[in-house]
Amino acid sequence: MGVERRSAERIPVNLNLTCRIPAAPCRGTIHDISHHGCKLEVPGKPIELGGTARMELPGAPNLTGRVVWIHGKTAGIRFERTLNKAAAIAVGLEQPDPVEDKPLPIEKNRDGLLRHWFRRLSGVFS
Repeated sequence: MGVERRSAERIPVNLNLTCRIPAAPCRGTIHDISHHGCKLEVPGKPIELGGTARMELPGAPNLTGRVVWIHGKTAGIRFERTLNKAAAIAVGLEQPDPVEDKPLPIEKNRDGLLRHWFRRLSGVFS
């Protein structure tokens, strides 16, 4: 058995996408992914070792990488750049930052617009 050479653990996913290996668009599925690469299945297209792969994922910027291994219609892709936060969130590697519930600021100006209209309607002008 070979030595594991991945620098980051991959998580299992099932992401359908459009990809280009090397140029013509085709449908594919990512079966696992990390910040550095993924396992891509392209059933209807031959894949070349060392070829360029461009993957178009919904909600994420296009991912570009290099084919580093092939097993039938499945290939290992090493991304050219580590996934940024937006892409990592889109594919499920990271969770979005929590949003703080901040209370609305209290109006400190007692002579605000609402108070002005209330005074006009009630006839109080002091």
